[in-house]
Amino acid sequence: MKIMTFFILALGIVWIIIAETTNQTVSFSIFQSASTTNSETDLIEEQEEMEKEWQQEYMNGSYSFDNPMVIEDPYGEAPLTALAKFRTEEPSRITVTVASREGAEDITHTYSSYAQEHEVPVLGLYPNSDNEVTITAENQQGTIQEKTISIENDRTLESAHDRQIVESSPADMEPGLTFINTAVTEPYGVDEQGDIRWYSSRTGGFAFKRLANGNLLRGMSESADERNEYLLETDMLGKVQHQYKINVPNYDDNNVIHHDAIELPNNNLLVTIHDNSNSYVEDTMVEIDRETGETVETLDLKDVFPAEVYENYAGPYKNEGDWFHQNAVWYDAETESILVSGRHQSAVLSLTYPDMNINWILAAPEDWPDSMMEKVLEPVGDPIKYPGAQHAPMILPDQDNDPDTKDILLFDNNTAVVRGNDSISRDFSQGIQYRINETDGTVETVWNYGEDRGKEFFSNVVGDADYLYETGNRLLTSGYNELENSYRAVIVELASDTDEIVYELELNGIQEGDGRIVYRSERMPLYTAQ
Repeated sequence: MKIMTFFILALGIVWIIIAETTNQTVSFSIFQSASTTNSETDLIEEQEEMEKEWQQEYMNGSYSFDNPMVIEDPYGEAPLTALAKFRTEEPSRITVTVASREGAEDITHTYSSYAQEHEVPVLGLYPNSDNEVTITAENQQGTIQEKTISIENDRTLESAHDRQIVESSPADMEPGLTFINTAVTEPYGVDEQGDIRWYSSRTGGFAFKRLANGNLLRGMSESADERNEYLLETDMLGKVQHQYKINVPNYDDNNVIHHDAIELPNNNLLVTIHDNSNSYVEDTMVEIDRETGETVETLDLKDVFPAEVYENYAGPYKNEGDWFHQNAVWYDAETESILVSGRHQSAVLSLTYPDMNINWILAAPEDWPDSMMEKVLEPVGDPIKYPGAQHAPMILPDQDNDPDTKDILLFDNNTAVVRGNDSISRDFSQGIQYRINETDGTVETVWNYGEDRGKEFFSNVVGDADYLYETGNRLLTSGYNELENSYRAVIVELASDTDEIVYELELNGIQEGDGRIVYRSERMPLYTAQ
């Protein structure tokens, strides 16, 4: 055993000497282990103790519809929420409404089930305000009771941006709040008038989305360390359902979960991370078992590309080994594939999952290895503006009743990295919709917005493009727009048929290197169907 240990150490030293004398980067995984994932329960246990306290208080009291018990921020995670607990004399269904200020819709929700004991989430309170909340109880005979209570909230979000509404037409907008997802600070949601109506008290960044069960999936940092090494599944009250930790040995930087996390059809989670067993970053994903928190798949994008692509990469952050910079993943249920976005390759790839075989590549057709060139989509119709340093590709619902085509919406930052049109690089950013014929291997552009706005809509880094399913509108986020002495983000919602701006929000006061850089925005209702 001692001989073997000595041999391994000696071999490692030899490799290090070779690396230094030849000025090459050598990956030597004997000294490093791949990432691991696991479930943790400390937050869940803390919240269980909080629950016990207010449940005991409820049991000791006499709370009725006319005298409800109101617990503000019941789980210590969502300061603009409350929980109303009470009993009705007859089985009743409950409607709760938080009154909004002029120009914004009231936030209201009706629970479909009839019961006598009620725990009613109250969502959408204004910070540092006296909120008017109306609770309605309707019994099975249709008799209605109504109670209005006041909830005085004294909380405020210090990290929020300076917000300016440029346009707001609530009747034409997708329902819900606009959730602002930053790189580091607390995520928050604003209404049609730009007023904050929800935020998390925990810092985190990047991953932030709604799961099929209505819960939130989001990245989290412990305290103020900004490592972003936790995934939390919570409801909108902030109650933690699952807590996962990503362990990356020998990785001291922040953003362990660096860009994205999605839910797979098998209920597991797919997360973009670093495995740190080599000299490259942001090119690895892990599939996490939803129940156990354990890693069931590790997927390395270097297995998809010939070695020459990552070994000879000469673009931004080459010294950090950031040759691909995966900033998004999207699951394609129709073909059991995933879309992956590589900013530093200015490319979106469709890959079978979990085998990682290439279906097609959406990118400018220059500087590809011969072995990959046949997978690059061929343009048809008008000249194609290929993506450059793009973000957030998503597959749209069927747009043309053609089973051979697939529409992809993304945010084209329009920065030529290793390929693209240098003559217009960095002149503008845009949301763009491509139509891909997977049978023929072709691509065309069917929609775009942003070019006419020029530099005022340009974001060199970050950005988002979302199709809004209820209205068909599109929500675009230019998250890091340079001004004279600072930066801002611009969020625009466009009507489905006319591209008329129905909502535009400016987020100002972002400084260079600021954790408040707007990575993405999402339009979501506070309440989900129940």
